[in-house]
Amino acid sequence: MSLLSGYKGPRWRGLLKPSLDALKDLDGSGRINEIHEKVIKILNLADDVIDYPHGINKSRTELEYQLAWARTALKHLGLILNTKRSVWVLTQEGQQYEKDNDYLVSKHNSYLKKQDQLKKEVKWDKTEEMGEILSEEEAIEEESMENWRTKLKNLLLTMNPYDFEKLAQIILRESGFMEVEITKKSGDGGFDGKGILRLNNLISIPIIFECKRYKDPIGADKIRSFRGAMEGRANKGLFITTSTFTRGAREESTREGAVLIDLIDGENFIDLIKDLGLGVTVKMVERVEIDEAWFKSFQYGI
Repeated sequence: MSLLSGYKGPRWRGLLKPSLDALKDLDGSGRINEIHEKVIKILNLADDVIDYPHGINKSRTELEYQLAWARTALKHLGLILNTKRSVWVLTQEGQQYEKDNDYLVSKHNSYLKKQDQLKKEVKWDKTEEMGEILSEEEAIEEESMENWRTKLKNLLLTMNPYDFEKLAQIILRESGFMEVEITKKSGDGGFDGKGILRLNNLISIPIIFECKRYKDPIGADKIRSFRGAMEGRANKGLFITTSTFTRGAREESTREGAVLIDLIDGENFIDLIKDLGLGVTVKMVERVEIDEAWFKSFQYGI
């Protein structure tokens, strides 16, 4: 049975124009999660489509995966570009593009045919071709076991619960929390804790947090349960997971009239580890070159 047999949402070819329109709504640039939310609103997608997991890798959804391929196709067509921190930007051509999705599909098919012709005419390096696709800091890239983000995520998932709790404590302290205390441990690797976030040496904010070392997405029920445990203890919550949050969970975390709960998913958690330099070394290149064409590519002249 196909891994996509239960997925009823759009495939990447049907997401080309919606992705462009999403970036236009974001004034020409946006992060991956911002683009996702815009596309969901544009297409009015149902929750079962939004939350459907991608294959056996439940750390991302099928929609996220299909949108990643759509962005790659749009990049091939010169309509968008991406920065090293996964901010996607409309090019001049992308900003002015007004034709429908079918035309985009046709244009990309022509692009693929041209690439096939090049393979026949010259000695084609298959590794280089795949590198073009997999090098983008995207969900597609993270499918590779050679990718550092995948390696780090696998390492986190194989840590024992106590060691994972210690790592979360370190990250919170490095991020400015004081008096970080783990108050509850459980066999599934989750914990409740508390700490004080000090801002600019002027304001102290008591925060209750929970951390789940999960593979499956976190649903709204767990957010509601966490908020119930917070009652009377703090007016600010932080929920950390190695997996993802469903759309329902994200909506519940910011529900009007309820205590606000900030969410940190697995990708955000990995970014924190890298940015704080905790067990991750970023190799720096001393030579700096300016790409003038890059700056010109998104200057619309408006």
